[in-house]
Amino acid sequence: MDLPAHLRPDLERGLRFLAAHRPPGRLVQCGVTGAHFYGFPSPDSVLDLKGVHQVPLAELLGFDPPAETHDVLTDFEGLEHDLTTHELVVALKLLFRGNGNVLERFLSPFQLVSGPVADALAELARGAASQRFHRHYRGFFTGMQREHLREPRVKSMLYAYRVALTGVHLLRTGECLGDVRVLGPRYGFPRILEAVLAKAEGEEKGGIDADLDAALQADWPRLERALDDALAASPLPAEPPNRAEAEAWLVAQRTA
Repeated sequence: MDLPAHLRPDLERGLRFLAAHRPPGRLVQCGVTGAHFYGFPSPDSVLDLKGVHQVPLAELLGFDPPAETHDVLTDFEGLEHDLTTHELVVALKLLFRGNGNVLERFLSPFQLVSGPVADALAELARGAASQRFHRHYRGFFTGMQREHLREPRVKSMLYAYRVALTGVHLLRTGECLGDVRVLGPRYGFPRILEAVLAKAEGEEKGGIDADLDAALQADWPRLERALDDALAASPLPAEPPNRAEAEAWLVAQRTA
């Protein structure tokens, strides 16, 4: 389901931001995640840019190798941008530990960097789908519930639903899908669309209607069961089956 034109991420501005805040080495992959990937951006939503940089092998072997993680959070051209990149080996290790954030950056439909490395990382990510990701999405869901109870906002409620539903869909199908507008109705939680509309018409950190909040909170236990039931019925392997393939690719990429 496409976003309205005025809510789509501005990829051209994202590229300008990347040019001004380059990570170490070479940027080989970068996707838009956050509210744009999840299907509920506001006009003032942060542009979340998550990617991978590759440091030349010679620099990794020296006394002072570059940082493994590159973080920039700042306003750029009137909009807040949040950039995080990991060095290639760090990103792959996180993927094979079941880190959903890395899986999502590789498979976001909004990509700013193209090329054989980005294509290979996306293919490795698809092949790494396993039951191991349940822990990430289950823990993230629990954390978002706590955050929402501390400060009820439409954004935190949407994040709670989105992360649980992404986990359900991944465990049941092997597909990484972030758009809560698709996932909510598909898995029996259509009222989340009311929250999507409220956020699109409001501000990034706006509050939530009390009645809608109560109704959506009442469905949290059912959402939790859906996530656990998806694990119990999952056709995915218990562990990522392509770790050796990924390691061989990494060594070849390093030594090319």
